[in-house]
Amino acid sequence: MLEMFQNLMSSRTFFITGAQLGVVVTVIFIIMIVRKRNRDERGWKIFGKASIAAFIWLILIINVIAKITGNASYPHEQIGYHQFANTLQWVYDTTILVEIVAVFIIRHRE
Repeated sequence: MLEMFQNLMSSRTFFITGAQLGVVVTVIFIIMIVRKRNRDERGWKIFGKASIAAFIWLILIINVIAKITGNASYPHEQIGYHQFANTLQWVYDTTILVEIVAVFIIRHRE
């Protein structure tokens, strides 16, 4: 399982997919922020709550990654550019996705 994950994280195709997803979710997030209906007090309140959820996700995922890479059985000398870049790219992508989903959930509940 760990070997399959390492192969996936070392894949250039997975890196390109993550970069493309990153562009898409960033554009969606920026559009959500600049929309007129989101620039009032209610909109900023929703984005504030969603940002807290995204921040909690970021802290959790960074700690999981630190635990995996800090494990003595993990081969540190084999970490390449694509593996490191994929890790950072997918942490960013998932954090922005959590923010977007949280905005939709909070907006629906309020």
